[in-house]
Amino acid sequence: MDKKELVVSTLESLGYVPQADNDRGIFFPFQMKTIYVILGEEDETYLSVVLPHFAEIGEGEDAFVLAVCNKVTRNLKLGKVYVDQTCKWVSAACEFFYTDERCLRESLEFSLEVLGIVRSVFRKVKDDFLKNTMN
Repeated sequence: MDKKELVVSTLESLGYVPQADNDRGIFFPFQMKTIYVILGEEDETYLSVVLPHFAEIGEGEDAFVLAVCNKVTRNLKLGKVYVDQTCKWVSAACEFFYTDERCLRESLEFSLEVLGIVRSVFRKVKDDFLKNTMN
């Protein structure tokens, strides 16, 4: 079984309905969003699980949102929250290496748990920043 088949099989065993794309990636619905799994090289046991575009950046909010992203990343430590290349959206990712199928399964479950809470944490940190700047 190649890497893509292994990841698809593991996600299916977790109850998800993954689809493979042509660019060495996999995507599937998760909490009313789409999660992407970026596979990297075939011989690497490295994955990046990405939640793209979960928050839009309003006009003039660039520096503020970047500060929020930095704080969320520092607080979570297990996920990266960042402004994407368009500078219009906030995305998040969990990256990991796995050693075997069991490790892959556990790491995928944990990554999805982290990405499941990242939106809430982002909103809370953003609201806290706004409250502190208003006072």
